[in-house]
Amino acid sequence: MSAATAYAPTHPAPSPLAVGVALAAQELRRMLRNPILPLGLGFALWLLWSIDPRTEDWSGSSYEGMAMSSVSLMWAISVAAAVAFHRERVPVAVGAPVPEVVRVLARLAALVPLLALAGAFSALVAWRQRDLGGLPVGTEPGRTLDALHSAPELLQHVALGVLAIALGAVLGRRMRHLAAVIPLLFLVWYLAGAFYWLYGHPVVTPFSLVQVQPTLVIVGPSDADPMTFPQGWLLSPPGEYQDGWGRLFVSTALAWWHNIYLLGLSMLLLAAAWPRSGRRALLAAGAVLAVLGVVGQFQVIP
Repeated sequence: MSAATAYAPTHPAPSPLAVGVALAAQELRRMLRNPILPLGLGFALWLLWSIDPRTEDWSGSSYEGMAMSSVSLMWAISVAAAVAFHRERVPVAVGAPVPEVVRVLARLAALVPLLALAGAFSALVAWRQRDLGGLPVGTEPGRTLDALHSAPELLQHVALGVLAIALGAVLGRRMRHLAAVIPLLFLVWYLAGAFYWLYGHPVVTPFSLVQVQPTLVIVGPSDADPMTFPQGWLLSPPGEYQDGWGRLFVSTALAWWHNIYLLGLSMLLLAAAWPRSGRRALLAAGAVLAVLGVVGQFQVIP
């Protein structure tokens, strides 16, 4: 018996799939120990419960606030993804038993439960709105006191979770220093949430990250008679920042198309963190969805 035969391993090497599952479980345990996740979730819950239609600064601010209440959670999800994918920067031998694509899929699988967390938060937003008895939007004579977010508006929190994972993955994988990634992610989500009103114009709202409805569409001069507008319109009167009468446009179709745009944008970002094999397919699919989502939104907005 040769020496090679005598000392040959008696157990076969684990398959890449088994190693990938083990890696995903390990990444999930690490994420659950990350203090940024409960911090982001806690701030999102505090913001959600601080929204009260009785104390809103302007008509519709509660409705708008509900849409961007999950921004801090999205930041935490992005950080978790960035930390996981930053470990891909550690050099691995070409002949490693686990290919790069398996490692990437394992890290993404570990992040899937965070989408469930975003979905649970979305359900909590829906419950909170109904617990408040609905939200006011508009000004008399075009006003409602019991507005509720539609299904696609609520699902935007989940679509944003997908985008948060893709954004964290690409920055964590491609940026050298993790210490620079975390504040950069904070800046991105802070600008998307705190300055959401910058994207309220019909020309730019299809390109926003966090789409906050209603969208303001000017429908008449300042001296127009509001009673001449269609009865079902939610109206905004002329003011310091608005020259004429505006229609507060709320649309489930607009929200659906925006979610499609977010998924396309997520695929484009994820392509930059993906191995070379399959990157072109992600880029092509992401480009198609993103363009389709933008065009669909422009078709819906009056």
